[in-house]
Amino acid sequence: MTKRFTLPLLLLVSPIFANQTAIDQLADHLQVEYNLLDAMNPTCPGEVKNCYLSELTLTYPAATNYSDFSIFFSQLMPIYSVESELFTITHINGDLHKITPKEGFKGFQKEAPETIRFYTKDSQITRSEFMPNYIVTNKDATKNISAKVIKSTQTVLDATTELERQPYLAQFTGLNQLRVSNQDKTPWMGAEYLYQTQVKPSLTKAPVSLIPKPKHLEIISADSIVNLAKGLVLSSELSNNHALSAAFTRLDMLGIKQSQNGIKTKLITDASLPNEAYQLNINPKQIVISASSNTGAFYALMSIAGLVSIDNLTVPSLKIDDAPHFEFRGLHVDVARNFRSKEFILNTLSQMAAYKLNKLHLHLADDEGWRLAIADLPELTDVGAYRCFDLSETECLLPQLGAGNDKNNKINGFYSKADYQEILKFAALNHIEVIPSLDMPGHSRAAVKAMDARYQKYMAQGDKLKAEQYWLSEANDATVYSSIQHYNDNTLNVCLPSTYTFIEKVIDELIAIHQEVGVELTTYHIGADETAGAWINSPACNALKSSNPKVTSFNGYFIEKVAHMIDSKGIKVAAWNDGLGDTQATNMPKSVQSNGWSMITEGGHKDVHAQANLGWDMVLSTPEVTYFDFPYQSHPEERGNHWAARAIDGFKVFSFMAENLPAHAEIWQTKEQHNYSADDSQHRLAKNVRFKGLQGHLWSEMLRSDKQAEYMLYPRLLALAERAWRRADWQLDYNEKGRVYNQHSNVFTEKHIQNREQDWQRFAALVGFKEIAKLDASGVFYRVPTVAAKVKDDKLDAFTPYPGFIIEVQSKNGKWQAIENMQHHEKINAVRARNQHRIGRSLTLSE
Repeated sequence: MTKRFTLPLLLLVSPIFANQTAIDQLADHLQVEYNLLDAMNPTCPGEVKNCYLSELTLTYPAATNYSDFSIFFSQLMPIYSVESELFTITHINGDLHKITPKEGFKGFQKEAPETIRFYTKDSQITRSEFMPNYIVTNKDATKNISAKVIKSTQTVLDATTELERQPYLAQFTGLNQLRVSNQDKTPWMGAEYLYQTQVKPSLTKAPVSLIPKPKHLEIISADSIVNLAKGLVLSSELSNNHALSAAFTRLDMLGIKQSQNGIKTKLITDASLPNEAYQLNINPKQIVISASSNTGAFYALMSIAGLVSIDNLTVPSLKIDDAPHFEFRGLHVDVARNFRSKEFILNTLSQMAAYKLNKLHLHLADDEGWRLAIADLPELTDVGAYRCFDLSETECLLPQLGAGNDKNNKINGFYSKADYQEILKFAALNHIEVIPSLDMPGHSRAAVKAMDARYQKYMAQGDKLKAEQYWLSEANDATVYSSIQHYNDNTLNVCLPSTYTFIEKVIDELIAIHQEVGVELTTYHIGADETAGAWINSPACNALKSSNPKVTSFNGYFIEKVAHMIDSKGIKVAAWNDGLGDTQATNMPKSVQSNGWSMITEGGHKDVHAQANLGWDMVLSTPEVTYFDFPYQSHPEERGNHWAARAIDGFKVFSFMAENLPAHAEIWQTKEQHNYSADDSQHRLAKNVRFKGLQGHLWSEMLRSDKQAEYMLYPRLLALAERAWRRADWQLDYNEKGRVYNQHSNVFTEKHIQNREQDWQRFAALVGFKEIAKLDASGVFYRVPTVAAKVKDDKLDAFTPYPGFIIEVQSKNGKWQAIENMQHHEKINAVRARNQHRIGRSLTLSE
């Protein structure tokens, strides 16, 4: 696997070559290989119960006597025990670790591997969790030495699939690299497993329908064909309405243009219809849209776009009567951990609008980055928007998440005021509300370090008052803690007046940015989740508690205080449900949005029901089904996280029954593939309480490019839109009397299963025969599905969950051909799907 060098190398044998030349040569030629040995059943040193065993191998192609170096690398879970006579590994902060030679290390021998075996807490089992871009510098990491990324630890793109490959990471070959314990039953989802578990498409063409499915669609005459290729003649109330321009852009992209010879299209205002509802009547003579608002008319036009295929712009005469099931239909995009370009956000807004999603929750700040310029606080973006190798963190943040050492890398960056306002205006044109979030008080390391840099700058100028104006830290705070991401300094101090001065400054600037372009800030998400152990030894917090004994939770105190600050400015406050659980409901404003992300497979419906019963707007953010940073399938080559779910494919998202969370115990299993029981008898949803909506989530810790982000988002986003807009007949109603659900309770009957499968066949055909081509036309890097395959009676049978893809087989000689051209006697090595634009990941038949 490792590359060997035959060209002459400068041998590192003289002190003359120490320092920069030596570091440069190590960066260019040191071969690093990471091998996950056992994630399932190692004997953990010490008192640690859950760990995994790995080893790093370092190989250099020439003999050296150089040992004045350190290697910094990202390891998501902390290494706590090292077995090596020659190297130590220390945890720095967050995921950053350092390898340092011991005194006994006298240099590398020519092509002689040096192996470092180590144990890591918890689990790390998907390949994308093993970060790239190891950085080498001298032992003391002094600034006169330029730190360099070790080339062998960089990722590359596969020339066939355009997916990321990790040459530094040894192949995963067995279940001990896929499972986290002896109790874990996670399957290796190879071709035959998919064949046994996935629904095989039955439709050979797209039905007359669209995504999301309307409440009511009636075909007036299948023989009366409307040819939309002629274009549309718009009435004045349509042609002069700027609020509909994004819909006309979508239609134009599909080939439906405005034309004097086209079909007459008019808008009738019907005040009796709800805001987002519409009626659509299409026949060869005219198209009539009825709506009470621009938003309803916009969705009617998007439905016209949804009815057609790129290669067939005809539809039968039909009527649609439609309105959304959920008022809140959202997507959360994390641009903080790894930055997403403005173009990515604008393209995502266009796709959201096409499928009638209406809320973009934009996660603009976290531990690893602050992504929005704020007037008078340049340090937030000068320091907080970048990661590079600067241990002092005066120029940038630590290179967490495999960031490397290049400030110009696209994982870095921020939105200027003009960028953000362009996003706001474009979202408004697409009838989407932007809900900004700058996570606090935990997940705030970027802000904390930026304001530390500001403090140091003004203290150096002798201006103590200005230095402390927005300072988020306390000089005498001796608290030692570790956050869920293993930071010891990521939480702002909630007991300092300067903290609230900072927050109010940021909120006021954010309001002004919105108002300047006529897009009001109506909801602000404060985050408020995962604050672990901070403030215990803070003098300011001890003083606060002494003067105010009613403060039982500092996090709750913070949320209540900030919530009222936001509410006083006429803005609804939103937060994650775990943080809100620290508050006293009577101390909160009347209008609150809670994002319920408690895991349903671990009894999370109880927390969700409790907060919905308070009258708060509950937006379902169930990680087992709405977190799109998790893999589509449990397979080593599938990108994603693993802590809540091992596989979230389009069918699982499509099958979500939002109104009845506990009922999923009948159709889901835990993350380790065990059946579970959900008792809803004691924590019921109150009568007539309904959830506000549904939100998908694209967290970005493992997404280092816009392409990777799109790969994780599509086509799952379409299934999310389907469930957010429409409640299907097969979904279970909530039982207000409460009951226990499990694999044997049989409330979700065989009839429900059949109806769901029939509905899925419609949806899958629409995706495969119509929507994939539209994603291609929009330049979206969607996931090409893997192929389900099985040899039956000496013949290969294969399919993809979405029809319309070409299935190819690879013979033993490595040649790929369409399955239809396969000779009966040929031995097949692997299968893959493709279309004219893209080729998907292959699966060997031996998996």
